[in-house]
Amino acid sequence: MPIEPLDYHLEMIRHLQRQEPDLWKWFSADRLRQQQNEAARLDLLKTTYRIEPDANAPLYAAAALVSAVLGLAAPITCYQSQSVSGLNASLAYMPGEAHLVLVGPVLSTLTDVELRAVLGHELLHFAMLDRWRDYMIAAQVLAAMSNDAAAQSCHIASARLFKLYTEVCCDRGAYLASRDLNATITALVKIETSTTDVSAESYLRQADEIFAKGHPRAEGVTHPETFIRAKAIKLWVDQPHMAAMEIRRVIEGPLALEELDLLGQQQVCGLSRRLINKILQPQWLQTEATLAHTKLFFEDFELGADGDRQIIAELSDADDKIRDFACYLLLDFATADRDLEEAPLAAMLLLSDELGLGERFRQLTAKELNLRKKQMQALETDASRIVAEAAKGED
Repeated sequence: MPIEPLDYHLEMIRHLQRQEPDLWKWFSADRLRQQQNEAARLDLLKTTYRIEPDANAPLYAAAALVSAVLGLAAPITCYQSQSVSGLNASLAYMPGEAHLVLVGPVLSTLTDVELRAVLGHELLHFAMLDRWRDYMIAAQVLAAMSNDAAAQSCHIASARLFKLYTEVCCDRGAYLASRDLNATITALVKIETSTTDVSAESYLRQADEIFAKGHPRAEGVTHPETFIRAKAIKLWVDQPHMAAMEIRRVIEGPLALEELDLLGQQQVCGLSRRLINKILQPQWLQTEATLAHTKLFFEDFELGADGDRQIIAELSDADDKIRDFACYLLLDFATADRDLEEAPLAAMLLLSDELGLGERFRQLTAKELNLRKKQMQALETDASRIVAEAAKGED
């Protein structure tokens, strides 16, 4: 298989295997597969026209060529949907069988090389499901979790991102099948817009204009926006070493507290753990009260060495609510042991500056502790001296 699922897929698979072992085991058993296959076959017969190989030899020749490029040996059956709305192509998956459904005048609209690109996209969907079992199980688990009546926002966000990354990955199959970046992009735009005359160069300039005005983020539910997909495939072809980071930036965007997926939740937990560890580096802050307070966050918390430099980078790339959360965490430990008086708050003022949170931390501190402006100014002025005296007291 020339392409594997992306990093997000791999990380989500590991997370589900570790955190949802029973659910993973249940879906691994394929209890409903045969029943689902028969239902899919019947639906295809009812809603499409099956194109026989001798009726359209060029289509099947193109599918065979693409299949060989992707290293597939499964039989392929093509169908024309009875729907007449727009242009599209999709995969009806059954183990060991690739069923490709064309919607609208795909065959008369696309050039030969564009058709190979579309087939490459759909057949890579098939390859991921058929050859990479863990990917298929993860997709099923996330679908079940997000469709459940008790689904949480993190489940819905996880299923959405899993799908968006899948489309980005399968666009690479389109390029491999065509070996033509322009045709890959024109096929994509034609399918999405039903436009028959498309310039890849023009559309890429259009995408560049969008990116030049800021840092766009995917908003689609099942597919990223077309300009994002075009930019992503060009980046992967031209600068593969930079693709992963840049694509993650536009698919996921900054870490956002109210839009966390399952992996984002783990990231925030890790950030919290590292931040608490950094807060408690001064020995004089490691009192019975503050150490007990850590157990309210993590029962297994153990103080480690201060060698983690990624906190500043994580906070700088996070949204305002994550940064506020970090400020409140500092404030929480600043008031956890009243016997230490004002020293912890002075230490947190200095630490907030180090973390790039100084101004916001001061605003929240004044508000939550009801401190007047003069009180804050006095504390800021004496912060270094107060912390130094507290440190001397531990000797």
